[in-house]
Amino acid sequence: MRIIYSLLFLISFTVSAQIELKIDSIISNDISPKKRKFEIKYHIKNLTSNPISFFLIPNSLIAHSASSLTLFPVYKIYQNGIFEDVDGPFYERQFKEQEQIEDLNDTEQRKKLIEEISKKYTLEYKSIIEAYKNNGGTSTDDAWIYKNQKLLQHIVTLKPNETKDFIIETNWNKERYYKIDDNEYYLDEKDKFEIELSLFLDKSNRKNSLSPEEFTKINTDENFIQGTFTSNKMEINFKE
Repeated sequence: MRIIYSLLFLISFTVSAQIELKIDSIISNDISPKKRKFEIKYHIKNLTSNPISFFLIPNSLIAHSASSLTLFPVYKIYQNGIFEDVDGPFYERQFKEQEQIEDLNDTEQRKKLIEEISKKYTLEYKSIIEAYKNNGGTSTDDAWIYKNQKLLQHIVTLKPNETKDFIIETNWNKERYYKIDDNEYYLDEKDKFEIELSLFLDKSNRKNSLSPEEFTKINTDENFIQGTFTSNKMEINFKE
């Protein structure tokens, strides 16, 4: 039994030693009476002497409670040192113009912007499908093709000992009370709050989004990594 525990510890240590994930700074700024903008700067460092790759969308984030099979960095909020597993107060951005839509109060301007963005992403969708087929892709399922190509676009590669810096911009609507199912959560301005990031890097569960050849190639590549990697905690400002 002691040997088994030793092996499990060694495997865990080896995985966690592949990369360093660290929050470097958090800047906050009130951009309106009801919105505070946060800029979270962090880095990922390859601690190995080999190039490594992984799936990741590095410039947004998602709450731990909603993070199943996510490509986003996952965040946890600690209130006075205690982790509260609630979906909020930050939410992932599905597309970069999302904040522009949220900030528009004029109904007509909002409608026009939504139409422009929809047109833009429809053209992108068609362009990705066309490029795939022109490059010899054999699938005829357009939805799968788009999903496949977007996943492949979200491969991050680090050279040996390379560090890459990233920025996550996110907003808090200054709401303090949250209720998710039977769980209640309150951001008391008197309390101390900290945020922690994790990467749930996964390749073995991406079979439905990859061709058989792509899946085999990625899953047999020892330098295409998976595992859970956790950052330091850093204080975050939810005061008035």
